[in-house]
Amino acid sequence: MATVSYKCINCGGPLKYDPEKLKFSCEYCQSVFSEETLKKHFGHLDENLNNAEDEEKTAGYGDKNDSSYDDFETNAVLYQCPSCGAEIITDSTTAATFCVYCHSPVVLAGRLSGRLKPQKVIPFRISENEAKERFREMCKKKWFLPSSFISDKQLENMKGVYYPYWLVDALKDGEMHATAKKIRTWRQGDEQITETKVYRIYRAGKIDFRNYPKEALSKESAALLKYVNPYDDAELKKFSMTYLSGFMAEKRDRERTDLQEDVNKDLLDYAAKVYKDTVHGYTTVSVDNVHLNTLTESWEYALLPVWVMVYKFRNKSFIYAMNGQTGKVFGELPCSMAKLLLMGGIVAVAVFLLIFFGGWFMML
Repeated sequence: MATVSYKCINCGGPLKYDPEKLKFSCEYCQSVFSEETLKKHFGHLDENLNNAEDEEKTAGYGDKNDSSYDDFETNAVLYQCPSCGAEIITDSTTAATFCVYCHSPVVLAGRLSGRLKPQKVIPFRISENEAKERFREMCKKKWFLPSSFISDKQLENMKGVYYPYWLVDALKDGEMHATAKKIRTWRQGDEQITETKVYRIYRAGKIDFRNYPKEALSKESAALLKYVNPYDDAELKKFSMTYLSGFMAEKRDRERTDLQEDVNKDLLDYAAKVYKDTVHGYTTVSVDNVHLNTLTESWEYALLPVWVMVYKFRNKSFIYAMNGQTGKVFGELPCSMAKLLLMGGIVAVAVFLLIFFGGWFMML
């Protein structure tokens, strides 16, 4: 597996994308470079990544008749760090990572080439330091978290990851049938009278969906992707490999054919909400049915930023994730039974003392 590492033009140190400066920086000589500068200097590296997959096949790698290849290609990838030469194994959906020995950022050739090359990317807006600080602020309000969960050692596990999404543009023509009710209640003498009027509601019109995001990864941890939405698609940029430097990245393993049915259902549900929101002045509104016809539809492949941290506690993994652009948070938080029991004990003692001294004063 071929690799690419973007080096500082001045000193040769590894380059990382800086979300605060919106530029690429070197942590050794503190040089800062714009995207345009790197494209001029490293444009050939993007081309190498696109051609790497074909070159490996030409060289004889990946004999599809070899069953051992199938197992390895499905589950693992071997690559060599361009900085220190170490051989590292990662899983088959990883497109960018770090060398565990020298910590240099590495982009894996072939993982985002050809049809797997994204069209769009939203760069990280929230830096690592800001992400960690927001995490600490959140934890201050959670009394029963394990102490190790908010330790500096645990925070080192927080990683910036570009996750794969499909962005769907669809122009739909549809209609909705609904039942609405107006309910009026009043008193007449000793009786309470309720009047219910029932109405048939009809709505129709075109709905233009733009950049509807659908997660394109089947890993168990990918379930978090739907919870860190939405993103501000105004910041979508044309994809360049340079944005991956300094972060991890996953490539998609779910195609349009795998997701078309789910997307159709999602858009149908959203259309029902759009139509229903146009109905006013009734006590209740119940949607009977919604129909949509697709006029036009197109899909684009994009990588979107997420800060992720996994915490293992009592044989269970807890995932904390933050939208790398907007800061929206999703988390499964562990609970420390020791802290919970301690708080329970304190409350019990306080109640006992309150009852004891309250009763003592009443006897005086």
